[in-house]
Amino acid sequence: DGITGTITCDENGDCADPKIGVVQIQDGKFVPVWPESKAESSGGDMAAGGSATFIFGRGGDSVGLDPATVTDGESFRVTNQGCESLLAYDKDTTNVVPSLAESWESNDDGTEWTFHLRKGVKFHDGTDFNADAVVYNFERWWDPAHPAHFAEQDFEYWDYMWNGFKGDSIVTNIEKVDDYTVKFTLSEPLAPILANMAMPMFAIASPTAIEKYGPDYGSPEVGYVCTGPYKFKEWVTDDHITLTRNEDYWGDIPGNVETIVVRTIPDNSARFLALQTGEIDAMEQANIEDLKTAEDSPDVYVMPRPALNTAYLAFNYKIQEFQDKRVREAIAAAIDKQSIVDTFYGKYGEVAENFLPPMVWGHNFDVHGVQYDPDHAVELLKEAGFENGIDEVTWEDGTKMPLKLYYMPIVRFYYPDPEGIAQAMAAQLAAVGINVQLEQAGDWPTYLKLRKEGELRGLYQLGWGGDNGDPDNFLGYFFIDTKEPKAREGWVQFPELDALLRKARSTIDQSEREKMYQQAEQMLMDNVTRIWVAHNNTPLIFSSKVKGYITNPLGTELYKYVTKEQ
Repeated sequence: DGITGTITCDENGDCADPKIGVVQIQDGKFVPVWPESKAESSGGDMAAGGSATFIFGRGGDSVGLDPATVTDGESFRVTNQGCESLLAYDKDTTNVVPSLAESWESNDDGTEWTFHLRKGVKFHDGTDFNADAVVYNFERWWDPAHPAHFAEQDFEYWDYMWNGFKGDSIVTNIEKVDDYTVKFTLSEPLAPILANMAMPMFAIASPTAIEKYGPDYGSPEVGYVCTGPYKFKEWVTDDHITLTRNEDYWGDIPGNVETIVVRTIPDNSARFLALQTGEIDAMEQANIEDLKTAEDSPDVYVMPRPALNTAYLAFNYKIQEFQDKRVREAIAAAIDKQSIVDTFYGKYGEVAENFLPPMVWGHNFDVHGVQYDPDHAVELLKEAGFENGIDEVTWEDGTKMPLKLYYMPIVRFYYPDPEGIAQAMAAQLAAVGINVQLEQAGDWPTYLKLRKEGELRGLYQLGWGGDNGDPDNFLGYFFIDTKEPKAREGWVQFPELDALLRKARSTIDQSEREKMYQQAEQMLMDNVTRIWVAHNNTPLIFSSKVKGYITNPLGTELYKYVTKEQ
């Protein structure tokens, strides 16, 4: 059908290696197909009743446990285990399946969507799940005048995925039809509406709990109160979060896990040692040397998650020098991305040529980012008036300051070693006369807050993992110009791109949307808006006692499938 893609093989040309995988086309989308691993070789027969404790080791703490008000993957890693949206993603793909809504339909032009809700479901606090609860949650996110749309909280995902809030949003009405039917009215078609409805940040919470706890809902003292298979028990910040099995869950829990502990261990090597000694049962991200050890060990095994993510280096456009495209291009040309991938990602990573990962439909295989060329970087700096390189830069108010490169304070699936990668980038930049000071701006919540406020004053690391498999979730989320200040992501006014992405979002024909997203990627590359660094087939490592874990390219793995040998 004219769809092209890549098949990833190892260095021997073997495309059947269970650690690598191949790509199939399903419903017009590229979907990695991972051969059966020993992680999936057993499960159901051992799962009668919950008795096991499953401990997952991660690099950083959650920001919050109200999924509607956070944007970080470490928060969703936890809330995914107990909070559910109207729709869901299939356990190992981005395909949309029923969840709290059993069925749905739309009118002919896609501006009215009716969802039929599951009956007999209760929230963890005993509150009934019904149309009133759904309308309460959606109006809370949508309407700034809603009493639970707390000023202390930021409903950022709603803003971006639904084109703003009430009065600006593509959503014009949310209506209870009957106790188990809800209808949404849109001002125009929204192509990814079903994918959006399945996103974890639009999980339905107990209205009773939100009313009881107010803006403290989602805090370490309260946690979440939803409908899913695991209830919140406790959160000791920067240490662990504990969840317990919901014995009244409406659905199946195939595994035997009674208790989930998500433990924070910031150092990669310490986390791997904890896995080797049995302190934890699974982990995400590891140093290259530890991955090699794991691959050769009979006691643990490696399972990669398909690369639906992009690591990037952003420019804060409040710095006057960054408004010159030649300076941005010089910085991009100075960075040897292949060397960074080889050193820090190994065979699990690949150089990013543009923002959309290759597995996302709409990826433009003809677009290639600025290539590594230090001589060209020097020439560009001279053209821009920096014959002696750059040591300091100018803030928007005229203040001179050292050029800083901020590195992330925690490991994320797209940046397996933020500090090490930052050091490598700094050395490469210094080689062309661009001298940066490395800076760590506090903990993860502080880093994200400063990013949002536009106060990471320099270059800074960040990345994105796809939330729903639709290109709008990458390009629309970041480059449609809503009322939310975009300085947080190194925003530069780009009205042509904004108009193109709005049109793509409301176009139903996927082939037409694909052309628009490919055009958008060309525009981003031509402008050197950011430096796309890498995509990572994120390696997860498990104890050999763990069976049944199923990876999902969205990172929305559900631990209810896990069986742990006692």
